[in-house]
Amino acid sequence: MKTLDARIRFTGERRQVTALFYDIVGSTELLLRSEPEKFFRSVSALHQSAEAVIRKHGGFLHQRLGDGGCCFFGYPEQSEDAAESAVRASLELLRVAAGAETQTRAKARRPFRLRIGVATGLVVFSTQGDEIVGTAPVLAARLQAEADPNSVLVADSTVQLTRQKFDYSLLREARLKGFEHPIALWRPQERDQSAPEPSPSQGQDRPIRGREKELAALSSAWNSALGGKGSLIAVVGEAGIGKSRLVGEFAESLRPSAHETVIFQCGRRLESQPLHPFVSFLERLVAEPAVLKDGDNDALMRALQASGRQLDASVADTILAFTADRSPATSRNIRVSDLSGRAFRRKVIEAAADILTCKAAGLPTLLIFEDVHWADDMTLELIDRLGSLAAGLPILVIQTSRIRRSLAVASEIELPGLTAAAVRDLVASIWREHPPPGLSDFILDQCDGMPLYAEELASFFRGRQPLGKSLSEWKGLLREGGVTSLNDLLSARLAATGSARRAAQFASVIGREFSISLLTYLLEGVSRRSVDVDIEQLLSQGIIERSTTSHGSYQFRHVLAQEAAYSSLLKSDRRRIHRRIADLLIGEGKPSLPAAIAAWQCAEAGLHDAAARFALAAAEASVLRSAMQEANVSLELCAEAVGNLSRRHPDRTELALSLFELQGVVASALEGEGSESARRVYAGAMQLLRKQPSAVRVKHFPVYWGWWFTAPNILTQQSRARILISDMQAVEDRETRLQSYHCGWATSFHAGEHGFCLDCVAKGLALYDPESAVRNRAFFGGHDAKVCGLGESALSYLLLDDAEASEHAIGQCLEWANATDHAGSMVHALYYAMVLARCQGRYDDVHALGEQMLSLAERHGLAASQARANMYCGWAELMTSSAAGGEERFAGGLALQQQLGTDDNFSMHSDMHAQVLRQRGRSAEALATVQNAINVGRSSGQSFWLAELYRLSAQLRDDLNEPLSSIRRDLTRAIQIAEGQKAAWLAERAKQSLDGLPRP
Repeated sequence: MKTLDARIRFTGERRQVTALFYDIVGSTELLLRSEPEKFFRSVSALHQSAEAVIRKHGGFLHQRLGDGGCCFFGYPEQSEDAAESAVRASLELLRVAAGAETQTRAKARRPFRLRIGVATGLVVFSTQGDEIVGTAPVLAARLQAEADPNSVLVADSTVQLTRQKFDYSLLREARLKGFEHPIALWRPQERDQSAPEPSPSQGQDRPIRGREKELAALSSAWNSALGGKGSLIAVVGEAGIGKSRLVGEFAESLRPSAHETVIFQCGRRLESQPLHPFVSFLERLVAEPAVLKDGDNDALMRALQASGRQLDASVADTILAFTADRSPATSRNIRVSDLSGRAFRRKVIEAAADILTCKAAGLPTLLIFEDVHWADDMTLELIDRLGSLAAGLPILVIQTSRIRRSLAVASEIELPGLTAAAVRDLVASIWREHPPPGLSDFILDQCDGMPLYAEELASFFRGRQPLGKSLSEWKGLLREGGVTSLNDLLSARLAATGSARRAAQFASVIGREFSISLLTYLLEGVSRRSVDVDIEQLLSQGIIERSTTSHGSYQFRHVLAQEAAYSSLLKSDRRRIHRRIADLLIGEGKPSLPAAIAAWQCAEAGLHDAAARFALAAAEASVLRSAMQEANVSLELCAEAVGNLSRRHPDRTELALSLFELQGVVASALEGEGSESARRVYAGAMQLLRKQPSAVRVKHFPVYWGWWFTAPNILTQQSRARILISDMQAVEDRETRLQSYHCGWATSFHAGEHGFCLDCVAKGLALYDPESAVRNRAFFGGHDAKVCGLGESALSYLLLDDAEASEHAIGQCLEWANATDHAGSMVHALYYAMVLARCQGRYDDVHALGEQMLSLAERHGLAASQARANMYCGWAELMTSSAAGGEERFAGGLALQQQLGTDDNFSMHSDMHAQVLRQRGRSAEALATVQNAINVGRSSGQSFWLAELYRLSAQLRDDLNEPLSSIRRDLTRAIQIAEGQKAAWLAERAKQSLDGLPRP
C-alpha cells in the first residue's frame, strides 16, 4: 500500500470548520507589573496548557499570537462534532485559567484571565495549512474581543449546531466591525448529557406528501394496463420537484402484485451513447458484457430465456449486430444516401421493443425511464415505440423528465410545487412533534413548494432546534449557516458526514453513479474497510443509495447532491482527481467506463489529446450504429478538445483530420449529402489534407471522397475528380488509386466525357482486388467498384454506339454483382441494366428489372432504390398501357425520391417525367419539365442526356404546334451536343428526328 503522501492530496478545499480565538485579558498591564522572564514563562505555560486542551478535544492550534491563540476544529481532520468540541474546549480553557488563578493566588501572583470567541462557517484553506480564508475565524476574533473576562461568546452558527449539547443564554446583539447585520452574542453552559439524543430523520422511508392526485392517476393507468390497455405517461417537473420520488412510491405500491418492473436510467454525458439505458439493462441480464461485445448469440438467447423472454433468434441477431464491437475505421467512409442505416436503426428499435414487451402477455409490465431529458435519440425513439405498442398490451411506460416532449401517444403529469398543506404535513413528519408555529409557512416561502428543498430545510431547522419563534431568528439561522440555496443545504448535510465527506467528493468526480472498486482506487492508501464505513455513513445520511440499474454500484440519491459534493472541491483538486481517473482509463486496454465518459474525464483533466481520441471512439461507435445525432454530441466534444491543443502538438493534425472525416459523414446523414454544412466540413478538411505527405493523404482518403461527392454540381465534381486522380497517382496503395478512378468514371459519364470515363474504368479495374472490395464496398458509394465500373462503361458504350461492348459490359456487371451477394452492389447493377433498357425503349425489360430491384430494396430497407424502382416500373407500365396505375406509381416513386433528396440522375428522370405527362395528354407541362431539366443540366454540368432532352423538347413543340424553326433549332442543338461528346448513338437519334421534319 502506498503511503498517504502518495495519495491525491487536495491543494485546497472548501469546508465547514469551527474557529476558536482566545486572548489573555490585560496582558500589557500584567507585563508591566511582572518581571519579563517570569511573564514569558507564565504565558508559555498557558499556551502549552491551551494547546493540550485544544488537542484533547480534537482541535488544532493554528497560530500563537503572543498573548492569545487561533484554533480550528474540523481542520485539518474533518469531524462531524467539530462545533461541539470547540465549545467544550472553550469551557475547559476557562477552568484551566481558573485553576491557574487559584495556583497563582497561593503564590501571591497576578492571575491570567481569558476571553474566548467561537464561530462556525465555511472556509477555503490550502492543504499546507498556511492560508485559511473565511468568515469563521474573523467572527471568532470579533466575538473574543466582545467577551467579558473569563467568559466565552459563541456565534449563532455554532449555537445551532450544538443547541442540544449546551444551554445558551442570549446576552445581546452587537454590531461588529465588518459585519453588516447585528450579531447575536450567546454564552454557553454545560448541561446534563444523559438524555437521549434524537436523530434527525433522513426521510428515505417517509411516505410521499401532497401527491395523492398524481398517484391516483398512475394507479388508474396501471389498472387500465391490467385490462390490456396500456399507455405511456410523461412525468414532467424541475429538478428536486419529486419526479423520481413519485414514481418510486408508485412502483413500491405495486410490490405485492405479480408484475415485472424494469428501470432504465438515462445519464448526463451519455447522450452520445445510443440506447445506453437499454444496453445497460441487457448487460445486467447477461451478467457479462463481453457477451454483447463479442456477439455471442447463444449466450444472449440463454439469458433472455432465463428471464422468461421467449423470442426468435433473429431478434438476438439484430441486437448483437448493434452491440458488437466493429472496426472503427469504416465509420469514416460510410455513405448514407440509400438510408440503409435508418432501416437498421428502425430494426434495432423494433428488436429492443420486442424484448421489453414479450413477457407482457403473461405478466403485466412496468417500464420506467428516468431523467429522459438526458436520453439519446435512439432511446427516445424506443420510448415512443413502446408507447405505441402499450395501447394493446398490459404495459405501463413511465418517463421522468425536466423538459416537455411533444408526444402524440403520451399522457402528461406535470408536477407543480407542493401546496401549503402538503409542506406543513412534510415538516411535521420530519419534526416528529409540533414544529414552532409559523416555521412551516416560513419553509414554504423559502422553498416555493419544492419537496426536496422543503425536506432539507426542515431537517436543517430540526437539527438546530430554534429557541424562539421569530422570523428574524429563522433567517438568522440560515444566514449564519451560510444557507441561501438548496445546494447550501445539501453541502451542510455532506459536511455533517465527517470523514465520509472526502469519499463523497471523490465519488462526485466519477459521476452520479460509481463503483466501490473505482472509488477505492481513487482513495489510494485508504483501506477497503474504511471505504465501506464511509459508504455506510453516506447511505445512512441519505446522500447516496444503491444503484437501481447496476448491480454492486452506488449512486447519489439526487443529482443535486452530486453537484453539491462536486462544487465543494477546488477546481485544481477536481482536475487532479479527473487526471487520476483519466490515467486509469488511458492505461486500460478497453476502458471500464463508456468512451463518452472517458472523453469528459480526460477533458476535465486537461488531457485534450486523450479526450479527442475517446470522443472520436464514441462518435465512431455511434456512426456504425446509425446513431448520427448521438455521434454529433461526441464530435462537438472532440472539436473542443482539438481546439484546445497547441498547434505544435504532434497529433493535432491527425486528430483534426479524423474529426473532419466523421463530421462529414454525420453532416451528410443529418442534413443531406449536398448540404452546405457537409460541403464546408470537407472543404476545410481538404485545405489541411493537401498540405500533408502522401502517406497521410492515403490514410485519410475518405476526405477526398467526401469532398468529391459533396460537390455542388457535376462541373465542380468533375474538376475535383481530376484533382483526386492526380493526387493519388503516386501512392502505393492500389485500393486508394482504384477508388480515385471510381470517382473519375462516375463523374465523367454524367459530364458526357465518355472517353475519359472508359479510360478511368480500364485503369481502375486493373487495380481491382476482390478481397479489398469486400472491405470497402460498404462505404465507398455503398457498392462494389467493379460493378460500378462495368455499369458505367455499359452506358458509355451505348451512347458511343458500341452496342456489342455495351451488352458485354452489362452482362458482366450483373454476373459480378450476383457473385458478390452484396445487396447494395446487386441493386446498383440492376439500376444500370434498367437505365440501359430504358434508353433502348425495352419497356418489358425495364419493368422486369424494376420489380426485381424493388423486391431486393424492400428486403434490405434501401429506400432510395425503392423510389427508383417504382419510378421506372410506373413509367414502363404507362408507356405500354393507357391505365392510370402507371402514372400513380411513377408519381409515388418520384415523390419519395424528392423527399429523400437522392436524385443523381435528374436529367433522365425528368425526361421520363415529361414522357409520363405527354402520355396523359399534358404536353405543355411536359415541355416545361424538359426545359427545366435542360437549364439544370447546362448549369450543373450533367450533360450526358442533354441531347436527348433537346430531342424530346422538339417532339413536344411539335405536339403543341409550335413553329417549325423552334423544333429544328432544338434538334440541331441536340446533334451539336451529342457530336461534341462523341455520343454517336444520341447524335443519330437526333438526326433521324431532324430528317423526319418537313422541308422548309
